[in-house]
Formats: sequence, structure tokens, C-alpha cells
Amino acid sequence: MENIYSEEQETVKTVKATRETINFLLSYSKSIDVVDCKNYKFEITLN
Repeated sequence: MENIYSEEQETVKTVKATRETINFLLSYSKSIDVVDCKNYKFEITLN
């Protein structure tokens, strides 16, 4: 098992996100609101 994981780690490449992608994801996460109603939870995207 150790040999398999150590070999895979050598082939993993780091992906760099653009500034626009990061800004989009941050804005989207800020727009999500979770509402509790009795035993249910609702996720709402605020516009």
C-alpha cells in the first residue's frame, strides 16, 4: 500500500486557479444562506 501511494504522489501536478475563479467561488459561497425550518434545512442562493 505504501508503495502505491508514494508512486502516485510523484505524478500529481499542482493546479493553479486564476484570480477570477477564486473571486467567483468566494462570491458564490457568500451568497449561500442556510435556513432551518423545523426538521429541515434549506440552502438558498441570494441574488
